[in-house]
Amino acid sequence: MTRTWIFSALVAALVAAAPAPAQKPAADAFLSDFRVSGEYVVEVAGKAQPKAELYFSERARAFLIRSSELPSPVLVSPSAKEVQSLDLMKIQVGANGVIDVLSDAVLSPEGAFRVDGESILFHAGGREVRLRPRPWLLGAHSGAEIGEHNPEYVRRAGEYESDDALVAKLKAAKGQVRVLTFFGSWCPHCKKHVPMLMKVGQELAGANWQFDYYGLPSPFTNEPEAVKYGIKGVPTAIVLVGGKEIGRLPNSGWTKPEAGLDSVLNGTAGSGSR
Repeated sequence: MTRTWIFSALVAALVAAAPAPAQKPAADAFLSDFRVSGEYVVEVAGKAQPKAELYFSERARAFLIRSSELPSPVLVSPSAKEVQSLDLMKIQVGANGVIDVLSDAVLSPEGAFRVDGESILFHAGGREVRLRPRPWLLGAHSGAEIGEHNPEYVRRAGEYESDDALVAKLKAAKGQVRVLTFFGSWCPHCKKHVPMLMKVGQELAGANWQFDYYGLPSPFTNEPEAVKYGIKGVPTAIVLVGGKEIGRLPNSGWTKPEAGLDSVLNGTAGSGSR
């Protein structure tokens, strides 16, 4: 029996006897998939908190709030009218920014909330918290300004995966192309589809493309710019080349804006645009 063999046996025995590393609890099956939401502005003790983070989970039908003005994250469930706090260490943030609550998290009741007009009002950590509907974004704005106003647009734009080949084709388009998009920050369809167009605009930065956005109120029947351009519904994206309108993004084109823009440029968009 050699010393090497004895040493190897001792090492193997020590490894076998060592305790296995504790496994991290899995994400809760229900309280998961919280994504950045721009539906409300968070106020604490009567003051807006621009750095507060608001998330919403379609699965849980609940909001998650993180703010330096609150001692711990807060869960707000509108359907159950419940407010609960939890340990910051019991949430995990994925690489894509999506938040899951860990399955062993202890939820501490903070009481019920009440609806105050269009706002949600409650107390958490001994402080009054209000979720106030985000004001409409009106008038002419850049895509970056829309993202500054509502972080959900930034998140949705980041999630969209465009067609690289079509984007490359659009970059080669001749003439100065301008896309003027009318939208409503109050419109759920706009919230879903305009970020996709914003993503395409980002990818065409530096090319001969210009993307402008114009926020409309509700209703917008008598809004001067809406009347000027004959806007009947939102979102509506008008494509202009050399300052002249050549078409509008068809309704079907909003699911893949780069394809819709290509169809307008090559004259195959057809009917169905607003």
